[in-house]
Amino acid sequence: MNNQLINYKGIELKQDLLQYFKHMFLVEEYREELVSLSKSWDNLSLLSNFGNNSANINETKNNFSKLTSKLLNHLSNELLEKTIRQMKFKSQISIDILIRNLYERTADIGFLSTDKDIREFLENNKNKYDNDFTDNVKILRNRFLEYTQKYSVYYNIVLMDTKGNILVQLDKSEKISKSEDEILELSLSSNDYVESFKFHDFIPSKKKSLVYASKVTKTNDPNSESIGVLCLCFKFQDEMKGIFNNLKETKNKECLTILDKDGVVIATSDKYHVNLGTVLDFNPNSKFSFISHGGRDYLVKTCKTNGYQGYFGQEWYGHILLPLDYAFVEEDDNLNIDQDILLAILQGGERFSDELKKIPLEANNIQENLNRLVWNGNLNRGNQDKSELTKSFSRALLNEISLTGEKTKKIFDLSIANLTKTIILNNATYVASLMVDIMDRNLYERANDCRWWALTQDFKDVLTSSSIDKTNNSKLTEILSYINSLYTVYTNLFIYDKNGIILAVSKEEEKHLVGMQLNDNTLENTMKITDNNDYFVSNFKRTKFYNDDYTYIYYSSIKSNENVVGGIGVVFDSKVELKAMLEESIPNFKSSVDEKRFGVFTDKKGLIISSTNEDLEVGTTLDIDLKFFNMVNGESHSEIIVYNGNYYAIGIKCSQGYREYKVADNYSNDIFAIFFSYISSADLRISHNKEIFKEISGNKLEDTQEIGTFFIGGKWLGIEIENLIEVVSIVKLDLSPTMNNDHYFKGTIIYNNSAVGVIDIKNFLDEKVEDEYKEVVIIKHFDKDSENYIGILVNELGDIPEVPKSRIKKIDNYLLGNCTLINSVIVPLEGSKDDKLLSILDIEMLKNNLIE
Repeated sequence: MNNQLINYKGIELKQDLLQYFKHMFLVEEYREELVSLSKSWDNLSLLSNFGNNSANINETKNNFSKLTSKLLNHLSNELLEKTIRQMKFKSQISIDILIRNLYERTADIGFLSTDKDIREFLENNKNKYDNDFTDNVKILRNRFLEYTQKYSVYYNIVLMDTKGNILVQLDKSEKISKSEDEILELSLSSNDYVESFKFHDFIPSKKKSLVYASKVTKTNDPNSESIGVLCLCFKFQDEMKGIFNNLKETKNKECLTILDKDGVVIATSDKYHVNLGTVLDFNPNSKFSFISHGGRDYLVKTCKTNGYQGYFGQEWYGHILLPLDYAFVEEDDNLNIDQDILLAILQGGERFSDELKKIPLEANNIQENLNRLVWNGNLNRGNQDKSELTKSFSRALLNEISLTGEKTKKIFDLSIANLTKTIILNNATYVASLMVDIMDRNLYERANDCRWWALTQDFKDVLTSSSIDKTNNSKLTEILSYINSLYTVYTNLFIYDKNGIILAVSKEEEKHLVGMQLNDNTLENTMKITDNNDYFVSNFKRTKFYNDDYTYIYYSSIKSNENVVGGIGVVFDSKVELKAMLEESIPNFKSSVDEKRFGVFTDKKGLIISSTNEDLEVGTTLDIDLKFFNMVNGESHSEIIVYNGNYYAIGIKCSQGYREYKVADNYSNDIFAIFFSYISSADLRISHNKEIFKEISGNKLEDTQEIGTFFIGGKWLGIEIENLIEVVSIVKLDLSPTMNNDHYFKGTIIYNNSAVGVIDIKNFLDEKVEDEYKEVVIIKHFDKDSENYIGILVNELGDIPEVPKSRIKKIDNYLLGNCTLINSVIVPLEGSKDDKLLSILDIEMLKNNLIE
């Protein structure tokens, strides 16, 4: 990045940030406020000279001006980085979710091409003139329909012979009888599936279609004769619409696309924005790019897939275009967290740079110096012999200086707090959404598998035979083992009869289950399933089918002539698969902070189903507020919480299903995905801004007393202005070596060439001081007609109010600690809502009890 600074509307800005800064509305708003305040500082500086006031505020103004440029450069850079992170996340996820889905399709074509009914049809129906050909086509088309009702990601299935004659096609609207498509030759010459995205002549209604094809052989022997080619036609655009809708943010007008290797748009979230077939420049190795397209400027980011289970699909890319004029719109968030906590998190957070952490500290130092300057200005005004008009002018000027400083500091704090919030939320809800979306998509496939395998004719034949012998059991075992070898997300598949007796399993190590009877509830649910599209799922619990661990088992009934003759159970490897879904969803930026991130799946009662945090055991309850589990399907939320002594930004989303799964079927199982993004330890020192003690004299004719106020521990204290000399920074304190750290004498300050002793009076006020001391208030006392000084440590300075003397009440025997240090208090006005009490220190008592 070009770090050369240029002047932009009153601030020094890094040149490379300028083209983005102009579109950062919130940062621009901060710039306008700070530049406006800079003009106020100019006016105050000028008025200060007219008033002959010694308070030189030029240094304060210059310091704020320098810090303003530093702040706005950081704000704009962090906002740009956050936008780039979001773009990378979305473009990466759009291609990776697609590839995960297409990986499942490769298993589908591999399994379906070995289907017994398809093989028998090809063997017995060589051409359209064979006897019963029409009836057999109808039967097989119905079987294809059964398949697409379960695997609803397909819109068409085409079966050809080896010469390209189309024998069966699910979509009756396609009238092509013979194909010369290259996919035919590619399939016949390959021992694997063929994946093709182009125009296919057997689907002429589609300009481009994604097809998975495989040759069909007589047997599973690798050298078996080819007898046909099977094609599965995938709902590509339909699938991309679902992916894009889950990721797309309408507020910033972004457009998500998928590009092929030549940069051609093959899928788009908004065809009116970027149409299919558009050719875009792209660079997957670039952090991001700035381009112009169609007369508009964009930020763009391209990502290649990370692959899934070794599958990378075709050379496609996720690509996002973000219009520059909408790239930095302020996001809606429901994060309600104290600004002081956010500033403390900034200081304690590991992901924040040291340079960024210095900004609020520098702003605090500037404000403290300003408070000290105003305080001393008021002391000089009150103690010098001036006209009342001059004093009034000076007081008004100093008050305005103080208010302007407070406004400037507030803008700094607010902007830094918002920046902190921007960084720490870090797409938490997006990650949670991804986690639960991947889970729903994956388990959708499990529901499909059990229903489809239940239609296997061999299963029906065995279960309806008059006697089930060892030979038949071997046949069941062989089929189950073959299926399980293709679908490795299952630890076991088993077949049971209508009495619930397990007849066969897919894994040798699970043979001990054969002969076991299922419980009455499972058998009862099986017998209720009369529709081939129905299934049921066990509760997530410990089971003997999964080594006494927690998992889901998917069941479907096996029917013959509309009668239930048994069922199939598929045991999902939840321990491995669910954790993998979480791990693959969590962004990894390879920092120490990322190692403390973790993801969790729970049910709606908080029961942990899976977690990447080894300390969170499956089957236990996640210890967070129950309010997070009250969300409805598809609802998401982000918040900063304290968990196990640390601050985390959490994103949480309730599952919403995928296609018909948990949407239009009879299965209901709400899952909550929760992403914990570590921020910092919660053991932070949080300094809350004190409400400054202010008093106003209601009657200008009333006799008044000016009181210098300050804060020690939790108490506002004051001293008459006549007894005050000056306030100096604690950095000037020379600490004194001592044998007793609890002693009230703390060291000395050189003032007017004299050594001034400094004391800590907190113990005599019975106050606990948690915040650090920042100031030393120098007061004067008299000893044998000579003026002497003593310093008192204070946390913060207040105002120097002008208080009616009638409100100052003397106190007798008011004891605090071991000494009487207070001689009077200022009481609130009668009927006032302000109940703050200001205690006045007794200088004489300080001298007699502590100094001497």
